[in-house]
Amino acid sequence: MKQYILIISIFISNILSGQELKKGLIMPSEDFEECCIYIPKSGLSIYESPDSEIVGKLTLGSPDNSNDVYSATIKIGNTQEKIEFSNLHMVGYEVFALIYIDRVHQFLKIKRGYWLSMDELKSKGLLTTSWMDYLIAKENIMGWYANDPGLNLRAEPNVKAKIIETLKGDLWEITPTNEVQGLWCKVKVKEYKNHPCSGEDDQIIRELIGWVKLLADDQTPNVWNYAKGC
Repeated sequence: MKQYILIISIFISNILSGQELKKGLIMPSEDFEECCIYIPKSGLSIYESPDSEIVGKLTLGSPDNSNDVYSATIKIGNTQEKIEFSNLHMVGYEVFALIYIDRVHQFLKIKRGYWLSMDELKSKGLLTTSWMDYLIAKENIMGWYANDPGLNLRAEPNVKAKIIETLKGDLWEITPTNEVQGLWCKVKVKEYKNHPCSGEDDQIIRELIGWVKLLADDQTPNVWNYAKGC
């Protein structure tokens, strides 16, 4: 319940700032149990455009002897296409979520170019999570790290504000807070001598607080993480 309240508060903040977030992930509600791609066994209907007729189905495959990760396929008529992993995002160890790149009315556009019904997703235990919601709400022990060439940590959420530090590489651990303004987020940052995976003690050099542009102008993440852990 706390996660849902957090997501709602972030959504309201973005509406007030005039920034509507239309890109993100299709994630499960608490009662969704499928593995290892968040697609229901019954599949999902595919549309060519919002409010159009159903043209096909997105279905979940089965693991084989050499690969425990499920595959996914788009079936249209007598043809079928395998979903490439570029259409998915790893949200846990060998666990993937579908990426959506646009939202119109009650439909989501996936990277392959087809559309899914939000009503059907909800009925099958799935919900939409903007990239901002995901980055903030995800319980990530190892934190996030700035994409190359780095992120400026600023005193205020705008590009003219004072730069506190430039965050580069995986020795700067970024932890988002729930304070959001558009594409910006207030974060807590730790600088390490060596990466925490080294297992050494007393690795923290300093801790800082400031604002980073957590999402790029195209609403995709400016950060990455070790999805598989150390």
